[in-house]
Amino acid sequence: MLSGVSLTSGSRHVQPFYEAPWLADGTPEQAGLLGQLRSEFPCVPFGVPYSPETVVESWQESLATSVDKDDHPLDASDDLLHGYACVGEWSLVRQTDLAIEIALEYPSTSSIARVVRAIRADPDGPAIDFSVTVEARQKTRRPIGLHPNLALPSMTGALQIYPGTFRFGVVHPAGPEPGVSRADPGAVFDKLDNVPLHAGGTAAFDRFPLAHDTEEIIQLCGVDGSVILTNDESRVAYRLTWDASVLPSLLLWISNRGRTHSPWNGRNLCLGVEPVASAFELGCRPSLAANPINAREVPTAISLNPDQPVEIAYRFEVVTQ
Repeated sequence: MLSGVSLTSGSRHVQPFYEAPWLADGTPEQAGLLGQLRSEFPCVPFGVPYSPETVVESWQESLATSVDKDDHPLDASDDLLHGYACVGEWSLVRQTDLAIEIALEYPSTSSIARVVRAIRADPDGPAIDFSVTVEARQKTRRPIGLHPNLALPSMTGALQIYPGTFRFGVVHPAGPEPGVSRADPGAVFDKLDNVPLHAGGTAAFDRFPLAHDTEEIIQLCGVDGSVILTNDESRVAYRLTWDASVLPSLLLWISNRGRTHSPWNGRNLCLGVEPVASAFELGCRPSLAANPINAREVPTAISLNPDQPVEIAYRFEVVTQ
């Protein structure tokens, strides 16, 4: 995981990314992903299993469907929160003053053989270029995503997101925090400032932090591969770009002090801006099955072939506001 990132723009040093507050406050060490939740990381595969009864009716069949034999049985590592890449021990491949390349061998029982991650600082400006290469052990499909997490400002609504064009948006079909999340589970929308609410009416989900405590996840489907975020508090803007032909959706994880249990403790404030080929973070089964997103011709998984590794390139940069 990327950590401690500072980008120099003119005479300013900006730190765009989030690190979980419990990593340095004496909270007992957490297991798995939560024990090292920082900044930015790849998710191979993306998500974690949900039970069918936790989602709205229109999604239940997708979650209950068995994995097709052509996609190969799921390995235990496929059901880890955001995949083995988040907890495995990576090895250094090469390193220079500007770049680093690391690799992770997957368990021998996994249909994924290896993931290679390269990170390079742009010497000509405040930007970082990334690539993730996924090598398959056998022909299969898996949901895959990227997980940049931005630190949110303290001033309500100070960070605005401009997601570019997208075909449609969908609200998380379970509501990521029952009794707290306000968006209408499974609802479809076409504008970020007009997202349906469970209680009726709509609300804007394009400025953060929100005025009320909540936890929300929405997916923008059929995106163009570019998103800009402007921070009125710090007077800085960021742009994330990626290949939308490989990752055709953008998942927004809005963690707005809505989780009160440990280690979150009602204090977590971040925005996950996550390019994905996935059905939310619902895990492999619904992403590989027919679901309400791929029914509208937006893929929710990536085809993997041992003879042709999949490389995903993306870039994060500071831009003039």
